Amino acid sequence: MPTAEDVEFLISGDALRGKLFRPDDAPQPPPVVILQGGLGGPAESNWEMAAAFADAGLAVLSYDHRGTGYSDGQPRQQFDPWQQCRDLRDVITHLTLREDVDAGRLGLWGVSIGGANSMFVAATDRRVGAVVSIIPPVSGWSARALQPPETLAELEALIPLDRQARLRGEPAATIRLHGEPEPGRPVMFSDHEGLEFVTKRIHHLPSFRNEITVSTLDHLFEMEVRAYAERITAPLLMVLASEDTVAPVGEAREMFARVPEPKELVEYDGQHYEILSNHFPEIIARSAGWLGSIL
Repeated sequence: MPTAEDVEFLISGDALRGKLFRPDDAPQPPPVVILQGGLGGPAESNWEMAAAFADAGLAVLSYDHRGTGYSDGQPRQQFDPWQQCRDLRDVITHLTLREDVDAGRLGLWGVSIGGANSMFVAATDRRVGAVVSIIPPVSGWSARALQPPETLAELEALIPLDRQARLRGEPAATIRLHGEPEPGRPVMFSDHEGLEFVTKRIHHLPSFRNEITVSTLDHLFEMEVRAYAERITAPLLMVLASEDTVAPVGEAREMFARVPEPKELVEYDGQHYEILSNHFPEIIARSAGWLGSIL
């Protein structure tokens, strides 16, 4: 196993915490890859992947986003992709000040919203040397289609009410992240394949909480990564699910077509969570090897 170190990055007054893993036998400071999971997935769900990246000669960093997991920040359980991307660029700067990793050879790796974040940062920060994006939702507008019209209307009605409540100093309102739909109890994700995958992978972790703020919806709906396709000049590996409706595959294909070379597209048969359930170890090994060959 690679050597693990607890790390902390102070950014805008909040400490972002995670772990940095380095290959034991690296003859010189190794390239480093920053991992980001899907919506609500804590950093510790990524730590078990470190060995696969170390086998490819790579150091790995995975940390909790502001307001989540072991990191500081309020409100808790708020996921704001634009803020996460700004924080990620600051984390990259922290890594450039370390002597035990080579941040001049830096890659980004992300699943779902983490894949979208990784592409956005690759488009806006030339320090990124390679990027892997797995089943990314590239349009916040399309994310609205995850909900039936009546449920979407219920959720969208909560957003201005939450804004008013927070202006009055009340706590941020939350909804469940995963679960079965119930009258009067909205939930973000309720498909059975997704529930099975996240229950096995992240629900048991101490840093996981099965909720997101209502304002998270507002932040997700406003994100449009596909607008930045032509700005991605780092080598890109995109991994898609051929029948994906959670992160609509047609939009990801269209974005990929506009990204400049060099790039590589891999598709697995199935839905969003289905390819993770059936092929995740293979996807990790494949993407780690690809990053190791680039960085």
